[in-house]
Amino acid sequence: MRRAALASSFLVLTVLVGCANEPANTPTACERGPEALSRALERAPGPARLDGRIPISDCLVPDQPAGDLMDFGSTAVEVATRLGREATRPGPRGISAAIQAGYLVGAMERGARETGGIHQVLIDRVRSAATNGITAPARTHFEIGYEAGLRLG
Repeated sequence: MRRAALASSFLVLTVLVGCANEPANTPTACERGPEALSRALERAPGPARLDGRIPISDCLVPDQPAGDLMDFGSTAVEVATRLGREATRPGPRGISAAIQAGYLVGAMERGARETGGIHQVLIDRVRSAATNGITAPARTHFEIGYEAGLRLG
């Protein structure tokens, strides 16, 4: 009886350890490309969700497969580059782009909190693309989006 309980406990522990070491899956909504990410960011500084339900932060997962990381990373850099360029424009369009750019960076930082640093280079690239050339007024709107992304992203 004691051996059976010990064997059962070992089996449960083995399954739990094995599951903990498996890479997490990247949600398929994260793989829909720049247009889908841009559509989600249009809701910023409110909750921006891919496919209406997946937070951007969920696109960064621990032990993320390299292909998934590259796919989402290229999408994020492309969107951040466009938003950074638009954020330099005066008026409502520039303000909106700055907020969206900040949200993207904040949401990615939120997602990377538990990933052991594997996403830091990507986040640095996205931040650089999103802030390249923006002025002080746009920076204020970027920070509003950034704080929202950290909270809601």
